[in-house]
Amino acid sequence: MGSYPRVLIGTDGSVDSAIAVDVGSTIAARLGVPVSILTVWTGDDNVPGSRDYEWAKSVTDNAEELVTGRGVSDVTGEQLSGKPEEELLRVATEQPETLLVVGGRGLTKASSRVSGSVSNRLSHHSPADVLFAQGPLRESGARVGLTTDGSVTSRLAVRRGLELALALGATPHVVTVAKDQGEGERLMGASLGELGIDVPDVTPERDILIGVLPAKALIDAASNYDIMVIGNRSMSGPSRLLGSIANKVTHGVEGNLLLVNTSSE
Repeated sequence: MGSYPRVLIGTDGSVDSAIAVDVGSTIAARLGVPVSILTVWTGDDNVPGSRDYEWAKSVTDNAEELVTGRGVSDVTGEQLSGKPEEELLRVATEQPETLLVVGGRGLTKASSRVSGSVSNRLSHHSPADVLFAQGPLRESGARVGLTTDGSVTSRLAVRRGLELALALGATPHVVTVAKDQGEGERLMGASLGELGIDVPDVTPERDILIGVLPAKALIDAASNYDIMVIGNRSMSGPSRLLGSIANKVTHGVEGNLLLVNTSSE
């Protein structure tokens, strides 16, 4: 199976982004890939105390030390000038094959979504997969929830999440929502059959959630997993305003969420 060739970590030195540094460095160490620390400064070099280049350099230096301490040997820091949401989106656009890790607490705050937080902007526009970090990963016994509705795009998200779960040494759980157990068994069987998962000694757990509101069922179950994985279908354009499940889950899960870009499928 393949892997992300690099992990990008966005940080501004805040408590929220410190979680992103912790999670991102853990993933990079397990994958054995390099890390780029990205800090965006928007202030004036001539104004003491502003978010200037020196501030950004200090933030990236501190993050680099933490990432190196996690066992990542190839770590670089970049200080970018501009608006954080625009600069991180630009880097993600230039490197769509990478994994971008940022703090995710702003996703669940209505005020942040309205004002256009960095995490909100990335959730709707990033061509790279984004992991919104809200808590540390367990060193052992971790569980990764791979959500599927049987569609082609959700199968891509499951495969991508499975790769990450295997790298982390976590137990993969294929998760689906159905109105009853019978429907769930049929959907799960079809989904796993189409996935064609063929990994020696790996048999994903099957989690069937019963509910008529898929988004709510997934949000309620998210605490059972160290990372929940979902495809970004209908995260952009008018469909997200009409009640996209991915959109509701992304803005409702209060835990680590990997949003996989399936828009090209």
